[in-house]
Amino acid sequence: MKIRSPRYAREIPQRYRCEAVKAETGEIFFPPRVVYPKGVKVAPHTLAQTGKVLSYTILNVAPMEYSDLTPYALGVIELDDGARITAQIVDIDTAEIKTGMPVKIEFRKLRTEGDEGLLCYGYKVVPMR
Repeated sequence: MKIRSPRYAREIPQRYRCEAVKAETGEIFFPPRVVYPKGVKVAPHTLAQTGKVLSYTILNVAPMEYSDLTPYALGVIELDDGARITAQIVDIDTAEIKTGMPVKIEFRKLRTEGDEGLLCYGYKVVPMR
């Protein structure tokens, strides 16, 4: 099997374990960078697993690898530790999504890539009930 996506392989620690870094100033960088502004010192940080929806959009026309999911919601999520991520909002009817809605991160299949059927996993968010 030929792995088609080098970017996916590079991002596995962030996608699987929600690994980030936190600066002395409290700023969280996700995904971690190679170089930080003004020589800021950082330490490993694991993202909070809960947060709220800041903004979202409903996609009715999607890229080919996500076309079987339409319509689906993408949201900007502010986690409880202050970090912001972009994630698909799942397990809820798109008409019921609201800003400020509490959500939690879950590990899910993102897509199947290429003719070889490479399964790509990562995080999505689901409503807290």
